[in-house]
Amino acid sequence: MYLSRLLLDPRHKQARTDLANPYQMHATLCHAFAEPEQTPPRFLWRAEEGKTPTVLVQSIETPNWEKLTQRFPGYFSQRPESKPIPLEHLQSGQVLRFRLRANPTVTRKDPQNPQKSKRHGLKEVEEQLEWLSRQGRKGGFAVLGAMVAQSERVKMFKHTGGSPIVLQSVLYDGHLRITDLEAFKNTLTGGLGHAKALGFGLLSIARG
Repeated sequence: MYLSRLLLDPRHKQARTDLANPYQMHATLCHAFAEPEQTPPRFLWRAEEGKTPTVLVQSIETPNWEKLTQRFPGYFSQRPESKPIPLEHLQSGQVLRFRLRANPTVTRKDPQNPQKSKRHGLKEVEEQLEWLSRQGRKGGFAVLGAMVAQSERVKMFKHTGGSPIVLQSVLYDGHLRITDLEAFKNTLTGGLGHAKALGFGLLSIARG
């Protein structure tokens, strides 16, 4: 598994387009992987806020950012950095810091049509933290302490246009303890929650 840190040039037209549209960002990032049209690449990504537009990309296969540079010269403000993510140092019971941008949701019956269910974004902080704890129990970790650093409704459009899609975006920071090592590794690889192609679900961890 690999982690890449991308610094985008905000003066570049395609970079500005991608930063404003998660659907377009995902499509652009796909160009760094082999045969994206034939086999959808497996990667997670998250846009980080700051003075310089930064995107983190976690992937199963080694990305080739040169391919993206050739397609969009000047897209990056600095040469992309990629490094392997060592998982062998992880241990059951280990305590780690984490960051996660997720789309916490709950599925409820449609009161107008009990035969159908609809997914709803969770807006209350307590519900958002409860969602994270449930994900942890399924994903091999226990949340020791977490805060909602940011919570907002985000609107985005598909490439084909049409009605906007509105999602609840929540940024979590905190500490966790690994309770099931294999399940936790699968969580790191597969991400958490829905809308992973749109910049959600990447669980970043660090010691301390």
